[in-house]
Amino acid sequence: MRGKIAITPRRSIALFALLSIAMVVFSYVLVIALAAACVYLPYLLIANMEHPNAQIGILFLAGVVIAVAMLGSLVPRREKFEAPGPLIERDSHPRLFAELEDIAASLNEPLPREVYLIGEVNAFVADRGGILGFGSHRIMAIGLPLLSTLNVSEFRGVVAHEFGHYYSGDTSIGPWVYKTQMAMIRTFQSIGTLEGVRVAAVHLMYGVTSFVLKQYFVGFLRVVNFVSRKKEHRADELACLVAGSAACIRGMRKIHGSTMAWVPYWNSEVAPVLNQGCRPDIADGFARFLAAPEVAAQVAQGVEREIAEGKTQPYDTHPPLRDRIAAIERLSIAAEKENPEPALSLLGAPETAELQFLKFINPKLEESSLRRVGWDVLGTMVTIPAWKSALASYGVLLQGVTAEALPEVIPKLPDIGRQIRDPKGMLLTPQQRAERAGRLVVSAVALTLLDKGWQLETQPGQFHFCRDGKKINALDLVDELIAGKLSADAWAGRCDELGIRGAPLHNGGTAPIDSSN
Repeated sequence: MRGKIAITPRRSIALFALLSIAMVVFSYVLVIALAAACVYLPYLLIANMEHPNAQIGILFLAGVVIAVAMLGSLVPRREKFEAPGPLIERDSHPRLFAELEDIAASLNEPLPREVYLIGEVNAFVADRGGILGFGSHRIMAIGLPLLSTLNVSEFRGVVAHEFGHYYSGDTSIGPWVYKTQMAMIRTFQSIGTLEGVRVAAVHLMYGVTSFVLKQYFVGFLRVVNFVSRKKEHRADELACLVAGSAACIRGMRKIHGSTMAWVPYWNSEVAPVLNQGCRPDIADGFARFLAAPEVAAQVAQGVEREIAEGKTQPYDTHPPLRDRIAAIERLSIAAEKENPEPALSLLGAPETAELQFLKFINPKLEESSLRRVGWDVLGTMVTIPAWKSALASYGVLLQGVTAEALPEVIPKLPDIGRQIRDPKGMLLTPQQRAERAGRLVVSAVALTLLDKGWQLETQPGQFHFCRDGKKINALDLVDELIAGKLSADAWAGRCDELGIRGAPLHNGGTAPIDSSN
């Protein structure tokens, strides 16, 4: 346990907090004043006219309607809390909670009552329950991919940043700012019902009221987001006091890069395996995916581009990565001790936590329906059997086609796709059926390569066929052929290189199933 750290007070942070509170108060005062004006000004006209006409009467009634709508929009709404992920229990993950308690103690802050596991490269804290922050309790969410991306020191910096928001009172003021923002939006929506009224006086009142509100709301967002960016810098400073500047910078860079990679990883690596009724190690696979040479190069380029080109926008809640790194480098705070262990090691049983996460995103999931498969054996246990299954059912659709003649099949993919039965409970579009036919062709080429002595090597982010020291992603070539990026002559040449010229793509499949789509 490191114990409480020495923190230099920042008077500016208190001033920024007061500015946020002032904007919240003024927002309500402004809306109430506008509502009063919408009623009082038409009333003055009526009171000072001997014979008010119908237009003035309609204007007064419209003012009452607008005032009631605006005042009703200010009433706080109770929002139902929805858990962002499965709960992480202390008994199952003692090392994680020990680390959280250590970080909380460093800033003299209590531990959140609830900690959730989420499917994002992110972590956040909030106050749950109560009204406008009163009577609430603390919660925290930690991303599963975050744990597989960072080491313990970097993870410590990320979590300390979130506790920094607690320390500075950001989560106490936040609900007020958020509720005010939502109240302003509801106000726009409420008075918007009068936009189509064709009475000139009513249209004028709506136009003036909405113009004033719009101009103020733009200023409100600029101010509160400016304050938010300043608070992010303060949270970064507190994180550096706990974890050190170097770990915080590395963590930020990794988070930005991993955020780019998470969705492609899930869609290209995890989802297809889950669809085959298997469960891979999600966090471990993401770490492997990020380490793949091509992925690592793309992520590094993306991070450097973000640092070079990122600019502050008026409505950004966070400063750009470049500014955050520069501010941290100026602090130059050394860590007492670095811990290079993977942050994933803080979970007592990652595979159990991952299963809980999968059950959370799919409540109907039955644990026994997924067979756990390691990434090292995924090719032989899942990928190749899936290819064989596809060819066993629909290989006859490619009967008589040899590898070098594949370009002749490409224009027929929509017709082939119509003969492949849609997945149960789904009605695919013609484009989706053509894509399924393309995957059938890919499966046929892959099995042909295996028959010719090529070996499949697959890891997250890497997919190669190897033979005699040569390595090639032949399936990318097929995709290029389908997309029209590879000519028939070029494909024939590649078939010679691969040793599959003259090899039949059909391997004795059964008769096709007519889907009658």
